[in-house]
Amino acid sequence: MDETRVLPGNDVGWNTGSTDEVVARHDWSGRDTLAVTVVTAAAQLHGVDAIDLPPLSEAIDPDALCQLFAPLARVAATDGGTRGSIAPARGRIGFRYAACDVTVWADGTVIVTPA
Repeated sequence: MDETRVLPGNDVGWNTGSTDEVVARHDWSGRDTLAVTVVTAAAQLHGVDAIDLPPLSEAIDPDALCQLFAPLARVAATDGGTRGSIAPARGRIGFRYAACDVTVWADGTVIVTPA
């Protein structure tokens, strides 16, 4: 059965119609890092606790991942995207983690599907 699961408290989700997926929106102003959002989404897909998954560092450098789009997000969050700000963040990065294909978009959208 095709199913899209959206993590609680997130405001985005859709179904591609071809596979199970978890879609989450990272809160750039929150206390959790982007790495935590990725691991939580993968755990949700597998139906396990995040602690049961391998370290994210086995797939990608968590610090580099967190810094990739963060400077752009900080400008938008503090400036509201108006005067003196740069264009909205664009782009994405994809990688494999815990038997999942993970795509992280610059706007904080995280899509996790089975690999």
